[in-house]
Amino acid sequence: MTSTATFQYQPLPERSIRIIKLLPARRPRDPLKCNIEAISLDRSKARPYEALSYVWGEPARQWPLDCGGEKLLVTKNCHEAMVNLRHTFTPRVLWIDAICINQGSDNEAVQERNGQVKMMGEIYLRAKRVLIWLGPGDASTALLFRYLPVFNSLDRIQDEYPGLESVTYTLIAQHFDIRYGFLVRRKYMQLLESMTTILKNPWFERVWTIQEVAFGRKCVIICGKSSVDWESFCGAYMAEPRLRGPTGSLGNLIPPRWKLYLSLRGSSLQAIPQTRFEGDGQVKFELELLSEIRNMKATVAHDKVYSLYSVFQAMGIHLPSPDYGKDVTQVFEEATLAYIRSRQNLNIIAITLPPDVSSGFPSWVPDWLTLGRNGSALIWKIADFNAQYLSTTPILTDGTRDGRLGVIGTVIGKIIRKFHCPLILDQGRSRSQAYQEVISTCLDWLRSINSLAKYSSGEDISLVRQTLLRPYHANVPSSKLGALYHWCLRGNVTSPPADETLLEDIMEKRRIRGNWVMFTLDTGYCGTAHQSCQTGDVLALLRSLNPLVLRPQSNSNEFRIVAPAYCEGAMNGATSPTTDELEMILV
Repeated sequence: MTSTATFQYQPLPERSIRIIKLLPARRPRDPLKCNIEAISLDRSKARPYEALSYVWGEPARQWPLDCGGEKLLVTKNCHEAMVNLRHTFTPRVLWIDAICINQGSDNEAVQERNGQVKMMGEIYLRAKRVLIWLGPGDASTALLFRYLPVFNSLDRIQDEYPGLESVTYTLIAQHFDIRYGFLVRRKYMQLLESMTTILKNPWFERVWTIQEVAFGRKCVIICGKSSVDWESFCGAYMAEPRLRGPTGSLGNLIPPRWKLYLSLRGSSLQAIPQTRFEGDGQVKFELELLSEIRNMKATVAHDKVYSLYSVFQAMGIHLPSPDYGKDVTQVFEEATLAYIRSRQNLNIIAITLPPDVSSGFPSWVPDWLTLGRNGSALIWKIADFNAQYLSTTPILTDGTRDGRLGVIGTVIGKIIRKFHCPLILDQGRSRSQAYQEVISTCLDWLRSINSLAKYSSGEDISLVRQTLLRPYHANVPSSKLGALYHWCLRGNVTSPPADETLLEDIMEKRRIRGNWVMFTLDTGYCGTAHQSCQTGDVLALLRSLNPLVLRPQSNSNEFRIVAPAYCEGAMNGATSPTTDELEMILV
């Protein structure tokens, strides 16, 4: 009999969750049936369950689920996952967010959702397995999942038991198309195509999946009836770079996510073990992760923060409890302030370019809603700042309130001129015209630098010239731009390199690095920053942070952040202002 009554959610006791007992079916077309019950997370002998990690997909709830005689509508992806996951003869106990959390819009449902999101890391940590559903899959997926454990095993053998490598290869070759340690070419190309398809699955783009896998004690990737354990998938991916394909072609898995998986797997919710990072590895990991969440997708903007609530907790960053009733601006502000107060530094405010003025967000809050490249934001290695401050010295002042961030710092100069780094703005120009634009910009820059009698920080003027090419390449002298670099370094304004093939490399590096400009300050300093800076902006050193370009506002000590900057002679605490030079700055 088809259920007609609509399923009604009952209030959950404190620290409790719902689980579903998915009833078996002998045929795929049999209707979905389940029973729903509540369990306490504090009971050590609570019914074991598996947690589902999947993409909601099309939001329309049109697919029926019989819940103990009452009807609950679910999305297509959720329905498809349950059809494939249910057993033939025995029930399967699952936790599925779209079913186990009341998705209604009334106040009671919203309050329940707030509480469940707060416990989400624990929900996945307590699950006996996390099932990563990537869709129905096909024959190529089944082939890939058959080979991934082989890739992983061969890599481990090479690392841990090199003496057994040849013997193991011989044994494996009897069952797989492997010759002398390599897959036969035809099979290998099939695997690469399958891996490309898998990595383009929207599951890898969703911000919620980071937390779901990070806390899972055991994770399994499932496509239709094929599956592979998460360790084999990760191991093969990391061991065989070709499985990731050409750079940029697959939307490669984000490196910070891999570090997160490795650092949190099987950990408690209290802290990421420090032993899992080397040196300042945790600092860089945190900044990369916090920067990268802007490129992850979320249906609700609040989830850019709330989906990582338990991850923040494990980092020792304690956020206010999730509250979907708050404006997203407040949610982002609270997360940023929590990080600053926890780490006692301002790194987080420089991990992205600031939000657009029209967005309504303060300039010190990361722009987590706009896609962007990490390279542009972290080009000056903000995590390398090495000036130490006493932990008892507050990083924020009493001016931090009402959307304003009160900090201590000093202005080191005003931008009086900016130069576009060699950039081909008009694609309609001939190669000769474009190259002349490059040389003209270089000459303009060199004349400006050569006009200085001395540099403010005391550095050799000839060394300052290289700032021109800093945005292009980490190791300019040995790159294709070397000829241009050495010409700038010598200051020879009469004989620029004549090789127009430099254009391709200049344009490629510009595409990767973003649009940066050089600038000079009224105090004699120079550097580079994003092209959004303007003459009249100032360069400031804030406590614990490398230089920022700030835009003065109506009040004398109020500014809006424009961009992080590189300033020759003022990086990593090289210029330490005296106490008399420090003042309160509001951004």
